[in-house]
Amino acid sequence: GNVNCRYDNSLGLLTRKFVTLLRGSPTGVLDLNQAAAQLGVQKRRIYDITNVLEGIGLIEKQSKNNVRWK
Repeated sequence: GNVNCRYDNSLGLLTRKFVTLLRGSPTGVLDLNQAAAQLGVQKRRIYDITNVLEGIGLIEKQSKNNVRWK
């Protein structure tokens, strides 16, 4: 129970921070390596987020390491 809640919360929080970064980007494009570094998380965490956001159609991959709002 608890572990899952904690995981969900951290992923939710991370997603909000990620979205804030993306919104703050002057070009509307976010470099995933940069995002991982800025948020202090591993790249695979970032992929967890981008996969979900891409799945629900909010963002799209521009290149291997770049995403942008759709």
